[in-house]
Amino acid sequence: MFRLTALPASFGDCLWIEYGEEHSPSVILVDAGPSAPKSLKKRLEQLSARGGHLELVVVTHVDRDHIGGMLSLLEKNFYDVPVRDFWFNGFRHLSAKEAFGEKQGERLTGLLLEKGVPWNAAIKNSGFMVTQEACPTFEIPGGAKITLLSPDAEQLENLRASWVKVCGEADLYADVPAETEYFGKNGLEAFGAAAPLNVQMLASEAFSEDTTVANGSSIAFVIEYEGKRVLLGADAYPSRLIKSLIQTWGKPPFQFNLIKVPHHGSENNVSKEFVEALDCKQYLFSSNGASYHHPAQQAVARVIHYGTQPELLFNYRSAYSEIWDDQFLKAIHKYSTTYGNDEGISIII
Repeated sequence: MFRLTALPASFGDCLWIEYGEEHSPSVILVDAGPSAPKSLKKRLEQLSARGGHLELVVVTHVDRDHIGGMLSLLEKNFYDVPVRDFWFNGFRHLSAKEAFGEKQGERLTGLLLEKGVPWNAAIKNSGFMVTQEACPTFEIPGGAKITLLSPDAEQLENLRASWVKVCGEADLYADVPAETEYFGKNGLEAFGAAAPLNVQMLASEAFSEDTTVANGSSIAFVIEYEGKRVLLGADAYPSRLIKSLIQTWGKPPFQFNLIKVPHHGSENNVSKEFVEALDCKQYLFSSNGASYHHPAQQAVARVIHYGTQPELLFNYRSAYSEIWDDQFLKAIHKYSTTYGNDEGISIII
């Protein structure tokens, strides 16, 4: 069994990954949204009740829509669920030469040290990054394998130089947020009578790649289990993902069973070249459309136009995802849509 669930995490990511035996699978948690979803608390309590643990927890990067919920989870010791390893590139991993000062000791680092959670143990407490020589691979207990795609040394250096600013923008110098779930607006009021979408025109709009420092530092990776392969794009730059895929697997197209679309489907993180490099049917968009209006029409259109009869998976039905549930567009462009519910959306890989 290999299953990924995109939990309802407002405009953020919260991915619950299970693999192994159905009755007692191994579990990986990737990000926890701007605040931990209620459905995540429920899953952790169930995992604790059966004496389970988290093989791995990943905070992909310093951004409130990925990291905010992790603060309250650490404060509550993941509801008594042991964590075997916690991947997060903190300031101490960005430079061996620079002193660790008060401002570098943001809330997540403080909680990891206070709780004694194993931190970057898989790489002996250094930072996760790809190099010109290789994209590191990691064997995860239970039979899964992870191949790192992002970040690279330059992206981590950019993060080091902007660390205090980036952490401030992510509210990491504030108190741990309350346990209340952050819903935000789902964007359903954003449109009146929607005009017909021109998929080809949207897909062909000029592409300008993301330059946000925090997004560039994202821990993005491929996870494999029993011959199945999933790409988790975090908020990474598509050019970095393509370089790492070529470096690891050679010439495109690259076969995947599922793509978690980078940056919730931002128009600056989904390029023609990225989609054309992939051989995949299922594309997952994680966002309710609040704050940033994701997924962008251009990004979805590129997946449809440059992909091959894709299935678009949305963990929310919002104004920004619902517009693609159009029978005329589906017939013309040969794609399908699936939407989540109050528990998110689960995909059997």
